[in-house]
Amino acid sequence: MTQQTGARGEGAPKGDKRERTRAKLIEVAAQVIGEKGYERVTLEEVARRAGMTRGAIYGNFKNRDDLILAVVTTRWQPIAPSWRPGASLKEQLRLLADAVVASVPARRTQAVGAFSFQQYALTHEELRARLVETNIAIYRWAEHSVLQVMPESILPMPVDQFVKVLHALTEGLLYLRFLTPELITDEVIRAAFEALA
Repeated sequence: MTQQTGARGEGAPKGDKRERTRAKLIEVAAQVIGEKGYERVTLEEVARRAGMTRGAIYGNFKNRDDLILAVVTTRWQPIAPSWRPGASLKEQLRLLADAVVASVPARRTQAVGAFSFQQYALTHEELRARLVETNIAIYRWAEHSVLQVMPESILPMPVDQFVKVLHALTEGLLYLRFLTPELITDEVIRAAFEALA
């Protein structure tokens, strides 16, 4: 996000106020979601808590689902390891496993919201379809990231399948870790990724 450089917007980049408004609405919506879950979020409550009108919401988001998707995409970012160009597939997957393990504390605090979002998306087809589009963009980014450091020839499957498998493995391991940390240890997470090599 850009920073304001002067008093009351003087010298501030055009659109800065809009970015701040949008960020505030996302932040407040995330708080309401954390308290009530996705199903019970109302635009009226988000606007009231943000000290804004519903018009401010509609000026930044198409509808309630658009606001909810913005919360998800800003709060549950893809895990991006520090890939090492030229490293073996096993080493790269170990780096990813380490990044997943490192993400556990922060993601644990967001897990309930993530679970409730998935349940909500399963029962709201339009939002589920928009999530598919969001994931397609993330997968394209991930494919590009992987191919920058690893030739497709060393992967156990085509890159488009590989990134989807990594995503499913990551999310599944994280959720099981949150539910059963005694069973899904750091060592289990690392072993799961290394097994792909």
